[in-house]
Amino acid sequence: MALNKKSMFFSIIAIALISLIVFSLTIYTSYKLRDKVMVTETRIYSMNSFIDDVEKDIERGLYISGFRALMSMEQYITDNGIFLNDVDSCFKEAFLNGTINNSQMGLMNESTFINWTQRIKEQAIKLDIIVDFDINDVIIYQESPWATNIAINVSLDVEDLKKTASWQRPLYITTNISIQEFEDPLYVINSYGRVTNIIIKTNITDFIVNNETTNLKIHVNNSYYIESNTAPSFLMRLEGNLSNSIYGIESLVNLEEFQAQEVPIRDRSVVDYIYFGDQTTTNYKIKYMPSWFKLDEGHLETYECGDLTE
Repeated sequence: MALNKKSMFFSIIAIALISLIVFSLTIYTSYKLRDKVMVTETRIYSMNSFIDDVEKDIERGLYISGFRALMSMEQYITDNGIFLNDVDSCFKEAFLNGTINNSQMGLMNESTFINWTQRIKEQAIKLDIIVDFDINDVIIYQESPWATNIAINVSLDVEDLKKTASWQRPLYITTNISIQEFEDPLYVINSYGRVTNIIIKTNITDFIVNNETTNLKIHVNNSYYIESNTAPSFLMRLEGNLSNSIYGIESLVNLEEFQAQEVPIRDRSVVDYIYFGDQTTTNYKIKYMPSWFKLDEGHLETYECGDLTE
């Protein structure tokens, strides 16, 4: 009887010890798993924040590289005295590689979009993150007379160096760049590089006031621009394309500047795309304006000169 009681006691002690060990292991495993989950969640949160920052950086890089690529395209036109053969391909080449027609452009030095993504990769490595960019497409276009739009389609792969988490995300990011303060290539090429004209949108709303041409003179003396769906857009001007566009702009050529630079002047309408083109128009002198100032019939109403023809 005493032996049975002693055996039962040891059994109870053994069961208690086993239970305590199992309980301890369970608690340890639970804490370990919880710690691991917390570490994973923290890492995932950090990587997600990093991806948000990358998207913002891509947008900034898109604008900066795009702006410099546009400036490089204008520089190429000025340096070579020729229009671009294809705006889309020239922009993409400058934007990604820093060249136009295989000529290195100084403005793109360390400023291409590839340079930008490389810097992002270098920063990511410092955070134990691997980033890979696959650039699917880059396009430039216009949705407004006064700005160019740039869009990039990128496949983004992000992976933690310890294989904690990974993302594959397609990105389609756009930005727009004002064309104001850029040079108009039509002036550069057609004046043999002697006359330049900066694109500035006019703030004049009434060109003729009580038959006075003061405002019109201010407009033409500065060769300001207005919107015009019969004129070429900014991107078309980079190619020397004088066709019409719904995003077209036009200026009035100040022939006094051409004369001052000894550039031969033509007896044509001073509306820029007509003056620099070869279309035949019926032109009129305008009262109270310089003798060289002429407008074609299609623009008399635009500049409110219908009652001032000579």
